[in-house]
Amino acid sequence: MKQFSVSNQLTLVGKAWEIRTRLRSLIAEGRTLEEYLGKRQPRSTQ
Repeated sequence: MKQFSVSNQLTLVGKAWEIRTRLRSLIAEGRTLEEYLGKRQPRSTQ
């Protein structure tokens, strides 16, 4: 994993790594990205 001297860039690299790891776990569980995103969408207040 690349590391940069600017903290914002380092944060982006870390976030990308986190997303990649989560997507790999979804594949291992046989779940789809649509299922994952459907559970994470904020509910609208009515």
